[in-house]
Amino acid sequence: MKNGYGQFCPIAKAAEVFATRWTPLVLRELMSGATTFNNIHHGVPLMSRALLVERLHQMETEGLLTRRVRTGRRGHEYHLTPAGEGFRAIVAALGQWGMAHARKRINADDLDPGMLMWALRVRTDPAALPDERVVVRFEFSGVPMNRMRFKVMWLVLERAGVDVCAKDPGYQIDLVVRGSIGTFVQVFLGNITWKSATSRGLSIEGDRKKVQQLPIWLRLDKALGSELPFVHYTA
Repeated sequence: MKNGYGQFCPIAKAAEVFATRWTPLVLRELMSGATTFNNIHHGVPLMSRALLVERLHQMETEGLLTRRVRTGRRGHEYHLTPAGEGFRAIVAALGQWGMAHARKRINADDLDPGMLMWALRVRTDPAALPDERVVVRFEFSGVPMNRMRFKVMWLVLERAGVDVCAKDPGYQIDLVVRGSIGTFVQVFLGNITWKSATSRGLSIEGDRKKVQQLPIWLRLDKALGSELPFVHYTA
């Protein structure tokens, strides 16, 4: 037996595939629409790139995903197989359990602006966006020391796609959002409302209409409840 439970029980055999470190989070990214190595890594930034290579290879061997050459571009794309898609309900249920029972486990070291921005990218409603590009600069306070390089980030909103930038993308800034990273996470998880967050120091500067529309674009105008943000809003 190698890295197994030594049991024929279906739960044991499924756990041997699903319960390896990082695998549920890699599945989460694939289920959220990430198909390239870099996009998957954006969602698991603390996972070493070497380990991600190893885990993707393992998942391919296990029949959870297929690797395809990118048409007209370098690199590969990763797509879930029916076996990989079969874990979607499990990942969603795991997220629902976490929303209901694990919120108190979040501590200061978990407040990652990069992860939050990538999650906002997934959560954005492209159909609600205006015809023109909107660039939002986020300035976070209360960021853990090991995440300080993500203290300032940009969200580039376009109907054709949403980008997250850790460096100034060079476009005109339409909105500037400032506030505690902890407050942003609380809003994202639905623990507090957007309106409540503005009374706790979250502020937005810019065109008044765009200021009012931003929470709608990012689907932060109402709590998700027990829904799992990363899997519910798929491409």
